[in-house]
Amino acid sequence: MAGDKERQLLSAALTRHFASVSIEYEIYETRQEDRPAEIVRRRLCEGFDLVVAAGGDGTVSAVCDGLVGSLIPLGIIPTGTGNLIARELDIPGAAEAAVALLAGAPRPRKIDAMRIDKRTYVLNASVGISASIIGETSRTSKSRFGRIAYVGMALLKMLSSRPRYLVVEVDGKAHPYRAVEVSIMNCGLLGKMFYPKGPDIRIDDGHLGVWILSLQSVGDYIRYLLGVVAGWPLQREAHFIRAEKTVSIRSNIPLPVQADGDIIGMTPVAVEVLPGMLTVLVSEKPENVL
Repeated sequence: MAGDKERQLLSAALTRHFASVSIEYEIYETRQEDRPAEIVRRRLCEGFDLVVAAGGDGTVSAVCDGLVGSLIPLGIIPTGTGNLIARELDIPGAAEAAVALLAGAPRPRKIDAMRIDKRTYVLNASVGISASIIGETSRTSKSRFGRIAYVGMALLKMLSSRPRYLVVEVDGKAHPYRAVEVSIMNCGLLGKMFYPKGPDIRIDDGHLGVWILSLQSVGDYIRYLLGVVAGWPLQREAHFIRAEKTVSIRSNIPLPVQADGDIIGMTPVAVEVLPGMLTVLVSEKPENVL
């Protein structure tokens, strides 16, 4: 019933705001078996001026993949669990306000993306703890408990994970590590969550941030968690590398790889930086995001 109510409220908001500025639109409700990227690519030739993704990060990411190579901008109405893409772009979290933004005078903003195989992603890709969390957090748990489902699984994984031998190659230079996490980030919010004192990562700066977490003992985990909460520098436990063109991760045993919240395969994985690849409609005056 909650889903039906949300759809009704969103439909009413679209009717109210789009009708006031004479915007004609069509709603397509995806089913679980649908591939949003393919639907977008198939229909781009029909004369649409804008594609709007209403959903969480997975839906927005899939629609972004369908828009790569076109000049059509993307509008976002965040209705998911994390909504990191919308938060990164200062798009209002309330559906009513997000629709009002699209119907008003939004500005286009070019953002970067990353390509893995033939698929485009927007947020991040990773190997290690985060991939294990995503692989073992069920859709039911996410729907029922939201972000708390991830937090609970994260604590379990951090207590049970072991460092792995990983080779992280950035722009042709290989870096060996024994690490519990390697994250390739296009999103600054993620970087600040993991390492508040780390360098800025922006979704439109033309490069990716590669974050490596090397924790060997229980003491390392405690020091790292306390450092994140307190905002201490963590040069011993966390390492950052700036990627201008390519990143790859290899491991001595195959490990799960996640990208934009979904498990996409196993290591090795290769990532290509795509500067300014997508256009998103955002507010003229950014919101304050905590």
